[in-house]
Amino acid sequence: MDASNMIDSYYSLHHHYGLQREVSIASWWDAPTDRRARQELELNLILKWRSPFNKENWERWGQPFG
Repeated sequence: MDASNMIDSYYSLHHHYGLQREVSIASWWDAPTDRRARQELELNLILKWRSPFNKENWERWGQPFG
């Protein structure tokens, strides 16, 4: 599922249940230019924040919108 579909699903479910929502997207312009270093950084942040939107954490939270 791409990011725009995921955000649409997130909004739709929150609206359905009358929940407030806030979505923020950010870019880090000083991210490492080396692909492997950037991927390692990304994985470390995914594991630190444990977002249910990343497949690395689906075992913990279950797959969102699945």
